[in-house]
Amino acid sequence: MKKPTVSVIMATYNHANFVEQAIRSVLAQVDVDFEFLISDDGSVDSTRDVIATIKDDRIRFFPYEVNRGAGVVTNELIERSSGEFIALINSDDYWCDADKLSYQVDIMRKNPHLGACFGRARFVDKDGNSMGKASEVFDQENRSQGAWLRRFFELGNCICHPTMLIRKSCYDHLSMYSNRLRQLPDLEMWIRLIKHYPIYISDRELITFRLMPGENASSQTVSNSIRTINEHYLIADEFFDGVTAEQLEEGFSDLLKFNSITSDVHLDIEKALLYWSYNQWLGKPYQMIGMLKLNKLLNSPEHHKVMIEEYGLDDRWFQKELGEIDVLRPKVVAVMSQQKSRALGILQRIVNRLSRS
Repeated sequence: MKKPTVSVIMATYNHANFVEQAIRSVLAQVDVDFEFLISDDGSVDSTRDVIATIKDDRIRFFPYEVNRGAGVVTNELIERSSGEFIALINSDDYWCDADKLSYQVDIMRKNPHLGACFGRARFVDKDGNSMGKASEVFDQENRSQGAWLRRFFELGNCICHPTMLIRKSCYDHLSMYSNRLRQLPDLEMWIRLIKHYPIYISDRELITFRLMPGENASSQTVSNSIRTINEHYLIADEFFDGVTAEQLEEGFSDLLKFNSITSDVHLDIEKALLYWSYNQWLGKPYQMIGMLKLNKLLNSPEHHKVMIEEYGLDDRWFQKELGEIDVLRPKVVAVMSQQKSRALGILQRIVNRLSRS
């Protein structure tokens, strides 16, 4: 049996009101052969019933009673897929045009060096009403691999996941998504991807992206915001693993001590020092990672020697930095310390006045 060109995958969960529109936008695709793998992740509404009413030989449906997480379900669908390329769609979104897949397949065929291609999004609310330019985060220019790493490191995710067309071989090479991450599993994947493959961002809108405050996984709730920072911390630990000297120079040359990296020791040191660079949004998580990595390098005689002789950084410098980077002190302790300092200052002024009198 001939394998399809594209495997379209969709994980669904409690989207009975939207899932049919998502499915119809996939089935409407023209000029490309595809299979459509859908897995319901334990919905408690009528999502599974809606899907069951749609009959098409290209659909393979896997309903489950237990909710296990979008990452687990997505990874299973990737494993089940047989296409050369994989496209993903969220069950509350829908593709803009009937040639979305054929357009992207043509791009990938003409550019065999690319690992994946993406596009832009138009935005609607829960009721399908246009929200205009609700966000420009997905309106990205094309960059070199090193420049993409710089963008991800400084500002986080900016690629619209459900516009993706990716070679399945990339997942075979890099493995799949981490279900331990809820807010940023796609960012973690793009970081791994861009270290090995260039990508392409089309300026064409490919997805109608539904914004539902408080309901989407990307909604800016307090818990999602806290989780996002914590996930950035976890991702940061391995951010520069496998990054070559050429990629680092390409994306971070203005932040490096030496623009030309001449050894693996220098590469290790330059990577660790990047966590010390100012970052308005992610500074504290990065500083915590930087402390761990620089401490490890200073414990390595080979790195220690180069850090002293060529970077002017020694144990005394590290001690000084540890006294200035305030990322671990409990807030209550910090408040008490400030109050104590103010009280001592007042007491000292009283003593000075008494001594003068």
